[in-house]
Amino acid sequence: MVALQKNMVAQMDARKMKNISTTGYKKNSPDKDRPYNVIPSGDITMKNVDFPVLGIDNEGNSKVMKPGKDYSFPGHTVLEFKMGTKNKIKIYNRIFKK
Repeated sequence: MVALQKNMVAQMDARKMKNISTTGYKKNSPDKDRPYNVIPSGDITMKNVDFPVLGIDNEGNSKVMKPGKDYSFPGHTVLEFKMGTKNKIKIYNRIFKK
């Protein structure tokens, strides 16, 4: 029940955000060239991703994620950045600190 409620909250929050993606920076993703992606899940796979990505969930937990691995965040939404993206804190605050 808690997992279902958490997922419903994530979906409601995600509808208000820009750059929503379910494929992130995977090689075949239409979103792979964005400076950041918002993933509506706490579970992230880096399979088929060619470079490290910084992930920060809606609770502020962060990880540098490496290609080929799977990651789990406590939060329900993860903001992904290419490592060279500027203004990460500003983007994070705009998305999660409303």
